[in-house]
Amino acid sequence: MSEYQVIARKWRPQRFCDVVGQEHIIRTLKNAIRSERTAHAYLFVGPRGVGKTTTARIFAKALNCTNPQDGEPCCECESCRAIAQDCSLDVIEIDAASRNSAEYMRELSEEVMHLPVAGRYKIYIIDEVHMLSKTAWNALLKTVEEPPPHIKFIFATTEAHQVLPTIVSRCQRFDLQPISTRLILDRLALIADKEGVKVSSGALEAIARAANGGMRDAQSLLDQMIAFFAGSGTGEISESQVLELFGLTAGEELEEIVSALLNNAPGRAVSGIAKLAKRGRNLEILFNDILETLRGVELVMLLPEPGEVLNADQEQLEHLRRLAGGSRPGVVRSLLESLSPVGRILHDALNKQIFLETILLKAVRQAHAVKLEDILARLNQLRSAGELEFMEKLPPPVPGLGDYQPEIERRQDNAIAESIKVNTPPEATIAAPVKEPEAEPPQKEAVRNSANPDHGVKTLDGTLLWEKIVADSAPDLPVEWQTRLTNAEVEKYEDSTLTVKLPFDPADRIAQEDLRTIEAQLLSSMQNITGNWAGMLLLDYPEPSVFEPEEHLIEPEPEKVMPAEVDLAAPAPPIEAAINSSVNTPAPPPPEDDEEESTDDVDSDSSSGEEEETMPEMHSSLIGDPEEYRKACNNPAVRMIDDLFGGNVVEIHSI
Repeated sequence: MSEYQVIARKWRPQRFCDVVGQEHIIRTLKNAIRSERTAHAYLFVGPRGVGKTTTARIFAKALNCTNPQDGEPCCECESCRAIAQDCSLDVIEIDAASRNSAEYMRELSEEVMHLPVAGRYKIYIIDEVHMLSKTAWNALLKTVEEPPPHIKFIFATTEAHQVLPTIVSRCQRFDLQPISTRLILDRLALIADKEGVKVSSGALEAIARAANGGMRDAQSLLDQMIAFFAGSGTGEISESQVLELFGLTAGEELEEIVSALLNNAPGRAVSGIAKLAKRGRNLEILFNDILETLRGVELVMLLPEPGEVLNADQEQLEHLRRLAGGSRPGVVRSLLESLSPVGRILHDALNKQIFLETILLKAVRQAHAVKLEDILARLNQLRSAGELEFMEKLPPPVPGLGDYQPEIERRQDNAIAESIKVNTPPEATIAAPVKEPEAEPPQKEAVRNSANPDHGVKTLDGTLLWEKIVADSAPDLPVEWQTRLTNAEVEKYEDSTLTVKLPFDPADRIAQEDLRTIEAQLLSSMQNITGNWAGMLLLDYPEPSVFEPEEHLIEPEPEKVMPAEVDLAAPAPPIEAAINSSVNTPAPPPPEDDEEESTDDVDSDSSSGEEEETMPEMHSSLIGDPEEYRKACNNPAVRMIDDLFGGNVVEIHSI
């Protein structure tokens, strides 16, 4: 009985025409042999099982063939038969993984000087050449660069980046590509037919898909399948048997998982993975199949003829088109971007099922999350349908901070200066910091909203503006405040400032506490209506008394000295004088620790003739008079300074 020969060796190509999927390389080598323009060194690069060593042997046959036929070896002469039987003395195959020392390469450099025994050339085929050490390459470098005329070198490697650049530059490099699934399927069908094995097309397709572009892997899987089911009496080998044997995934199961990812159904995806894991499916192969399917869906969306790139038949293209019909390009692209970088991590994961479920759930969440372009597209749809008409009625947008902040400060400064000039109380001394004015840009008028004629400060008088403010704020206010605001009296409206006098009971403390919130709400309504975000609202109302009767008055403790005291009864000095005064006035010296005296002594010592000359003549203090205090605190200018700078009325005198 003859020794059995595996399919991968039995069906190894013996001529260039038998090589599958490498037409670009075969054509170049055949033309070189026909024209006798062969180089002295060749480098074949590619993944495992695509035909690097096979192509090197066929090329060696053609070089030493005594009767070549159009660049093809005859496979009948003595040299061709010796090479096919691995007994040729002129074709030497070396495994660089086991013979990678510099000493062996020196011996090889000496052997190349000997002439071939029977053939035209002495050919060295060195497989896995990237395993050679650097010193070994250095020992062989000169021989590879300038070999004798009867020497040919053919190197083969799967790791071209590990080969020294100086060696690559001395060789003709050929890159062998992974073989398409369709070509592998055709070759497997031919082998099964010649071997007399009945295998379904689904089973062969599953094997071709599992080979991942390697013809040798596909032939080894076919050989294993035939050996497993031989003599079982089952007749034709089915797809389910192949899937169970090799742990592969059926096309329907794979399509179900990919459909769940594309349609935001993470539960279905996790359930599908769990079912396959229980049946012993290879999750790494499943992950690669998912990536390939997603890539096919994306190419179906992008290309008019995706079959040229995918190398898929019409049935497979129909499956991909069906998946692409219910998904969006952005979702497919996001899934591919999330899943592509994690293949190596999955290979090293301890629990592949949990890791695969985790990365798929994360990818689905990111792919189907709401994105900015989705929001803009939806807004454009609503605008086209006329459902965003209310947007035209909104006030104009607030300008940038660089233009907005100086505008507010300028308007506030103008309002304070105008109030001080026009509405100065008869006698009040206010402690407040003096702010140095800054150069501001020219005043910008509020922009009138063309969609709403009532917007814009130029189109409303004070009474009409107040009515609109009350109507806009009334639904959010208590009933008693609605009545109080309706009965309010508009005093004036100028320089974007509206002054309103409110009917107010001085004894109502609860209303005083609510007024701050209500005033802020009214100011917001005013700015929304006018479109002027620098507008101001001044509410004139009597404040409740905070003092006891005069006979129960207690002498107040001395207040801290404020940064500056301004006598509002005196004529307002020019702005330049106020600025110079605030800038040039020296700060008072700090008090000494050891000078601790009574309050009466300090008051008596501090009164000097200089104060009598600089301070105006003052008579009796009116700080204890509730009515005078209320008038001073209720003055618009005083209230504005209180709101802006936190100042307080500390003394009132009659002059």
